[in-house]
Amino acid sequence: MHTELDQAYFESLVDFQAAGERVSVCLRSLTADSDLLRFMVRYASWNGSFSNGVSRLASEIGNCRDLFREKGFPRAASDRSNYVASFIFDAARDEYDDHVLPMRDTHRCMAQAGLMSMAEFLQLGHAILDEEEPIDLVRLNDRVGRGYGGQALAMCGVIGCVFAGIGYHLGSELLADQEFSMIDQHLRSSRNDLVQHLMRSTVKLAGGEHRCYAWVGVHSGHGGGVEADHFDLALRGVRAAFEFLVGDERVRKVATTAVSEGFKAFERDHQSFFAMSTLATAGATPA
Repeated sequence: MHTELDQAYFESLVDFQAAGERVSVCLRSLTADSDLLRFMVRYASWNGSFSNGVSRLASEIGNCRDLFREKGFPRAASDRSNYVASFIFDAARDEYDDHVLPMRDTHRCMAQAGLMSMAEFLQLGHAILDEEEPIDLVRLNDRVGRGYGGQALAMCGVIGCVFAGIGYHLGSELLADQEFSMIDQHLRSSRNDLVQHLMRSTVKLAGGEHRCYAWVGVHSGHGGGVEADHFDLALRGVRAAFEFLVGDERVRKVATTAVSEGFKAFERDHQSFFAMSTLATAGATPA
């Protein structure tokens, strides 16, 4: 069953074209400099939740020794939960340190450096950066943790939660690769002056000089494309999870359903973020 879980399968679960269109609509609504900065602040906030979620998921998988075992080995040498978790943890490894520079360069620090430099270039001061996050965004960030924990779904049991969390992670990586690339393209086409400034700039925070366009650059397909790499690793992880999953066909069916539902749960959160962002920048209040 796991051999069917490829990129084409996951793209078939949601309207991938519609996902891209809602990103495009949101970006086109950013008509003022303040709109653009506020969007990027909120986008960075939402993305900042994923590193913690993926770390939690890797830990949960690693603790499930009796769920993932390889046949033909004695018990003490048969559990493969850490092996499965390693493919998920690779995404967290990059999030917590990009490994390009000798200093500790987290993706969150990269994002914050970009926000600081963007505010300076746009001559907007720190007012927008000091704004409290809207309650809808706070709730959405909370849902990220629940999504990675498989708790966003009405499923019980360890199998459902673990595989739903893997599906949520797959959704976050696949759709993020698309949206970061679209943001990069939008900025380069509409505000290349800003992009060039960010590419030349660094900001010192957390004890190091952080590159100001690196966060967008490394996540988009036009830059380093880490999201695409993370999605490929997550696919390897979910296939390993099915390879070593203990149980009969009924257990595999539960796991397959959970992966699919977890992926769709992320897509719903993706809809929520870009809907609230488009409404906010258009001056409306989300319902």
